[in-house]
Amino acid sequence: MNCYLCENQLELKPSWRDLFFVDRQETICSTCRDLFEPIKGGCPICSSSGSELCTDCSNWEKTEFRGALDGGKCLYAYNAAMKDFFHQFKFLQDAILAEVFADELAAALKKTPATIVPIPMNPHKLKVRTFSQVDSMLNAAGVQYLHLLEKNEEVQGEKNRQERMETRDLFTLNGNLTPKRIVLVDDMYTTGTTLRLAAKLLKDAGAEEVNFITLIRA
Repeated sequence: MNCYLCENQLELKPSWRDLFFVDRQETICSTCRDLFEPIKGGCPICSSSGSELCTDCSNWEKTEFRGALDGGKCLYAYNAAMKDFFHQFKFLQDAILAEVFADELAAALKKTPATIVPIPMNPHKLKVRTFSQVDSMLNAAGVQYLHLLEKNEEVQGEKNRQERMETRDLFTLNGNLTPKRIVLVDDMYTTGTTLRLAAKLLKDAGAEEVNFITLIRA
């Protein structure tokens, strides 16, 4: 088997665990894996550097979105290796790359008692890209989830930072019953607008606690 990213052959190292457990097979080589930068610590909401609430999150807490997000975790920094991975996965539609961070996503989500809710794609973008990257990552991780949100036709990626932060009414509810505890999942945290819009809508609908997990902190 070859590395999904560099195409070099993977070194398989059989162990006694192979006799008793069905471990997830490695998808990328150690050289490629070491290029990614896991985030440890940081802002308790968005994982940006520092041990306290960052300036951006502090500013959000002075708006109508105060308390919308109870906390969050971004797993990896948006370094050069992650930019290449994200481009290949999201824009070149290499859906098999959903498996690359499956273990990390599973570890972050499987023990939570909350309902896992993916951030949905814009309907037009879903037709163009043919698959939802967030749903694909959750499927690869073996994590159960529930769709509660529908996204309107606005495309956040085509807006600048200020325009994103001024966005409202990005989501509607799809009619499913809103659980009390929710963990939102998205591929990337940029300004925090998308997650806060989703979280506020869900809290207005009856959710008591909304946290989030994203793969990347841009």
